[in-house]
Amino acid sequence: MNLEQLDCLIAVVEEGSISAGARRLNLTQPPVSLQLQRLEAECGVRLLDRGSRRVRMTEAGKSLYDTAKRIQSLTLAAREDMKNFQLGKKGSLHLGMISSGSGRKFFQGVRYFLQKYPEISFQLYEGNTYQLLDALERETVDLAVIRTPFSRIRVEGKVLCREPFCAVGSRDLFPAVLPEAFALKDLQELSLLVYRRWEGIIQEVCRKQGFSLYFRCLTDDARSCLQWAQAGLGLALVPESVISLSHGLTAVPIREEQLDSQVCLVRKKGRPLHESARLFWENY
Repeated sequence: MNLEQLDCLIAVVEEGSISAGARRLNLTQPPVSLQLQRLEAECGVRLLDRGSRRVRMTEAGKSLYDTAKRIQSLTLAAREDMKNFQLGKKGSLHLGMISSGSGRKFFQGVRYFLQKYPEISFQLYEGNTYQLLDALERETVDLAVIRTPFSRIRVEGKVLCREPFCAVGSRDLFPAVLPEAFALKDLQELSLLVYRRWEGIIQEVCRKQGFSLYFRCLTDDARSCLQWAQAGLGLALVPESVISLSHGLTAVPIREEQLDSQVCLVRKKGRPLHESARLFWENY
């Protein structure tokens, strides 16, 4: 099994056919077919079902494809690191970043770090908290900036900041007299948008106070909440730093002691950090 064979597998799967995969690789079809045959022979299982128009992955193919994508990503990152070393740099820090934003304090810390270590570059990998925890576990990122809630069993971390939640939406969806802040009970008559990880936490706070809220839409990402809010479909309940991703929407803080979002810098427990990651971890 080699990188060329894995590249062929990835291209064929993502393009949907051997001929299209070959074109992507700037090859003809026969050598790509040969590489796949050799890969299947080495694995001892069929990886692809070849239909008249499209190929489909077998269960074994899906497993190998996922592994091949990680290997491809690591290979590209390693090549980029070597280029940095050729330029006299110290290599790259592979950092996972939540796509919903990480707040002003984080970027202040990054600026300070780069002033101290200008020879270190960053390779960023965006995703939601669950995706970045998986990337830490698979060691495709060195460190990750993620948002609570998350399991701390396999990671250790530092709290970068704590943020209140805000209700964000079109002005016409708010009460006529705009308050300085909402309590959760003030939102009972409103249609709300929230990302799924917080739904249970918010409802539990409400339950203890003897009421419930109506969630018109549950999403997997705060940006999706904002997109629905932008369309006038409800008020998005999102952490304060996420507001910067909205355009022309009204935002009102939610004052609730039990409801805040922590942005954390985390690492995989027990994993030694290379020099760039160690410096970032220790100096942040």
